[in-house]
Amino acid sequence: MEAMELIRAAVSSVDPKKADKLGSVGPATEIRALGMDSVATMEMVGYVEDELGVQFADEVLVTVTTFGDLVKLIESAKK
Repeated sequence: MEAMELIRAAVSSVDPKKADKLGSVGPATEIRALGMDSVATMEMVGYVEDELGVQFADEVLVTVTTFGDLVKLIESAKK
């Protein structure tokens, strides 16, 4: 699964109403700009972790603020 597809699935799982807005986001778009708070962001990351069978370190997670950051995290987990 491609990183943005996985993100779309994660957002849909956490807040289906926000998934439709993903078409207008780019790598520099902050996750909170989509209206997702820190709890929703962590739920989204948890979904990604479950799908990839990994667990990201907390010190890495605090650096994830944009969709580009999340894509990089996903891609690094796939290597």
